Amino acid sequence: MGKAITIRKRRDTYHIAKRVPVRYAEVEPKAEVWISLKTDCAEIAQQKAARVWNDLINAWDAKLAEDAERAFAAAYNLAQARGFRWLSAEKVATLPRAELLERIEAVTKRERHS
Repeated sequence: MGKAITIRKRRDTYHIAKRVPVRYAEVEPKAEVWISLKTDCAEIAQQKAARVWNDLINAWDAKLAEDAERAFAAAYNLAQARGFRWLSAEKVATLPRAELLERIEAVTKRERHS
């Protein structure tokens, strides 16, 4: 379980004030977020806080998943562009030595020319 959710009042409305967990830095540029709970009642704000925070965490997780899917697509396309079929690391590790060396040489040759 994470740290308690801090609720602060700004003017007449309660907000969540919380640091962004490090794992979401790629998808959330702010170090701290303030999220309106859209109420002036402390009790209602307390009741809403966990749900609102969890919704935000879920949104960040979805963005990370999108980024992971884009990264996978880029790796797949790169393998195709270099004349290789995409394989998982587990499958690459079981390739015959000659094919494995061919892949390694293609990557290192490309890196030297970049």
